[in-house]
Amino acid sequence: MLFCVLMTLVLTATGQNKGSASPVNTDAQRATRTVLHFLNWYKNHIDSASRIYLVNQPPGKNYSVNFKNGERYLAYLKSSRFLTDVYLNEWRTFFKERDEGFRLSPQNEGPPTGFEYDLVLLSQNVDLQLGSLNALKINKVRVRSNRASVQFSLLGEYEFQLVKQNNRWVINEILNLGAE
Repeated sequence: MLFCVLMTLVLTATGQNKGSASPVNTDAQRATRTVLHFLNWYKNHIDSASRIYLVNQPPGKNYSVNFKNGERYLAYLKSSRFLTDVYLNEWRTFFKERDEGFRLSPQNEGPPTGFEYDLVLLSQNVDLQLGSLNALKINKVRVRSNRASVQFSLLGEYEFQLVKQNNRWVINEILNLGAE
């Protein structure tokens, strides 16, 4: 059933219909499927990912980034096989910047600045969003050579930017267009 829903979304997003003689596996369709498969993977793995604490919060002491857990978190995301090393390295840079931010502006209470939302979908409503995958609407798919972007609505507007590596589309950047 889920496969039928995914294929209907892919065909709708790329302008294909049942009467079309075009091949089913265009780059636009494959890029869109990558996004849909990743979102499904993330829906099934978000609980495990969220149990990896990225910030040390010892009682009465200042917060700091837990780099060891940061690497565990990134390795877990990488295990999906849908994300590029460029995407993962951006988060390593973010972790270093946030750790420096904690040193320059010590914090020891409240949600740790920069970590008060889901780092993948860049939103606080992730459970609600992932629970609404059937309501996902593909708005626009663009492919240029070995790069693609898939814009969609899922209780918010998103754009996933992809690159083709080894003849596979993988996610290189995730943008929450409503958060910018």
